[in-house]
Amino acid sequence: MEKIGIIGAGGWGTALSILLCEKFQVFLWEKFPDYAEFLTRTRVNSEYLPGFKIPQQVVITNDIQFICSNVEIIIIAVPSQHFKNTVKYLKKFYKGQNILIATKGLEPETGMRMSQILCSEIDIKNYAVMSGPTIACEVAAGKPTAAVIASYNKNLAKKFQSMFSSKVLRLYTSIDVCGVEICGGYKNVLAIGSGIIDALELGDNAKAAYLTRSIEEMKNFGKFFGAKEKTFWGLAGIGDLITTSFSPSSRNHRFGQAVAKKKKRQFLESTKMVVEGIFASIAIRKISQEKKIDTPIASAIYRIVHEDADPLVEIEKLMTRQLKDE
Repeated sequence: MEKIGIIGAGGWGTALSILLCEKFQVFLWEKFPDYAEFLTRTRVNSEYLPGFKIPQQVVITNDIQFICSNVEIIIIAVPSQHFKNTVKYLKKFYKGQNILIATKGLEPETGMRMSQILCSEIDIKNYAVMSGPTIACEVAAGKPTAAVIASYNKNLAKKFQSMFSSKVLRLYTSIDVCGVEICGGYKNVLAIGSGIIDALELGDNAKAAYLTRSIEEMKNFGKFFGAKEKTFWGLAGIGDLITTSFSPSSRNHRFGQAVAKKKKRQFLESTKMVVEGIFASIAIRKISQEKKIDTPIASAIYRIVHEDADPLVEIEKLMTRQLKDE
């Protein structure tokens, strides 16, 4: 069996280990030694993916050097704000393996995509990114979904597609690394807005209109950086946005609901899981201001989340903007 190392034992990394361990020998890296021991002993990730048993054949370890010395492929599945430090640590022991980035997000300080961070730390060309509607608990439960693997190396994308596709995970390939990663970060911000709309009970018309214009905004943002338009109408774009905007398991959607109910602080204090949209909104705001890209929806969500703007006031601003062609 081919050996795969999954870096990050959060909900998504754990779900991937459950999904892949029947076909591959899986090594799962957990940063904290005490929690790695807890996972090994209980085989349940009670903090990040409760209710699912981690199969005995998954090797759980805190030793990243051990993983790098034993695997042929590395999958990175840590939260975006920990991605850079994780890669810095990984590169001390990295041995040239193919890398699949399963992290979705944008670095708030720089606006960098995860692949840009990886390439800034490691001299690497043999990498790909994966994104799409992949709520961790559904993947762990073996429910069917589809995702896209993007790489500038077509052969590598097809290799990962062939390796990881199964009866419950259908993978497509793309060369639009930029577009797939922008979708993965931007949709989390937009999902916060979906949660706000639902909590305020603004109706299906409002949500449909919001999501339609959100896709248009995300597409225009991505095209500024050379992303392909078709990516935004695919699994990484509209597919993931639908899931993140409707699923009760979506942290970004639930956070948006909490914000609308004026319970933002209580929500954040009640969970150890990362709300990626909070950090991505900072990155998008920074980039759009620097590059003069029109992002009215993401900017409104930024003000609501970070400046405590009134959601109803921001919605009125969006509704009364200068009229234009579709």
